[in-house]
Amino acid sequence: MAPSWGAAAEHKKKHRRKRGSAKRSAEPAFDQYSISKASVKPNNFRDGYFSRYCSILDFLESRRPIRFAQSVKKSEKISDESPRADSHRVQRGLSKTYRRVLDTLAIGASAAIELVLPPVCRLCNASVAGGNDFCRSCHNELESTSAAMRTACPKCGIPSSMSVNPAESVPTFDPESECLHCRSHNFQFDDVVAMWSYQGRVCDAVVAAKYAHNGSLADAMGRRLGQSIVSRLDDNLPDLVTFVPSHFSRQLTRGGNGIVTVAETAAASIDRPCKCLLRLKRRIAKQAWLSDVDRQKNVRDAFSVRKSYASPRSPRIANLHILVVDDVLTTGSTANEVASELKKVGVARVTLAVIARAVRGR
Repeated sequence: MAPSWGAAAEHKKKHRRKRGSAKRSAEPAFDQYSISKASVKPNNFRDGYFSRYCSILDFLESRRPIRFAQSVKKSEKISDESPRADSHRVQRGLSKTYRRVLDTLAIGASAAIELVLPPVCRLCNASVAGGNDFCRSCHNELESTSAAMRTACPKCGIPSSMSVNPAESVPTFDPESECLHCRSHNFQFDDVVAMWSYQGRVCDAVVAAKYAHNGSLADAMGRRLGQSIVSRLDDNLPDLVTFVPSHFSRQLTRGGNGIVTVAETAAASIDRPCKCLLRLKRRIAKQAWLSDVDRQKNVRDAFSVRKSYASPRSPRIANLHILVVDDVLTTGSTANEVASELKKVGVARVTLAVIARAVRGR
C-alpha cells in the first residue's frame, strides 16, 4: 500500500527535526561562554546569536589580565645572554653616559658663568674664590667672636668672656657655673643659640640682610646659623622653625622680610620645616631707638599665634619644640613676648636662634 500525501509530509517533518537536533549538538556548549540556555529564546534565533556574541566578548575581556600576566612572565624569562638583554644593558650604559655628559655640561656652564660674572663677597662685593661666601677680610671679622660665643650661657646667650683665643682652645659653657644675667631676668624662652656678637662688621651684615635685594647675604648667614644650631643643640633639635614677623609697612620699605630667608635656609640646613606661626597685630616702633623699659611696653601684646579655626589651642604646634629665628637679641623683650604667646597655645619648648647677641659693657 502506497503512503498517503499526509504521511509523506509527516515523515519529512521528522527528518528535518532530526537534522536540526544533530546540528545543534555539534555547536559549542552554552556553558563554555558562561550563558544559560534559558537566556536564548528557542523561537528567536537572532537574539540568541547576539547574546552568544556578547558572552564571547565578555569571555575574551576576562582573559585579558591572564594574557598580560603571561606576557610579563615570558619577558622575565629572558636570559642574560639573549640579544634583548644585551640591548637593555646598552641602554643603561647609554643613560649613564648621558648623565655624565650632562654633569660635565653643568660644570662647564657654571665655570662659564663664573668667568662672565665672577663670584664676589656677599657683604663687600670683593672678588672671592668659587664656593666662598665672604672674602678673607669679612670672614675673619665676622668669625672673630664665634669662639667667644661658644662660652655663652645657653639660657640667655651672654658669653662668659669676650677675650678668647680660638687658636688655643674651643671653649664651652660650664653648666655648673651660675649666670648672673639669667638670675636678674625672667626669660620665657628656654634656650638661646647666638652665632656672633653684635659688633663691628656683624652690625653691617645684620642691617644689610634685612633688605630683600641682599637675599644672597641672608642665605649665607642662614646656612651658618643652621650649622651653629646643630653644634649647640646636638640631639635636641626643634620640631619646627618659625621667625619673628615684621609689619607690612616696614616690609614695603625694605622690599620684603630678610629674616624669612634666614629662617628658611637655617631650617633647610637642619632638615626641619619652616612655617609662619606668628603675626604682628599692630605696628611697633624700632626697638633700637628705645630704652629697656620702653622696649617692653612697645612689644606688649603686639604678637599673636596664627590659630587654627578647628581648635583654639592650635594642636598643630601643641607639645612641640619650636625654634624662633631673629636677627639680634638685646634685652630679650621681643623674644619674651613671642615665647609667651607660643607657650599659651601649648608649645612645650621655645628656643631662640639669632645671628648676633648684643653684649653690653664687653
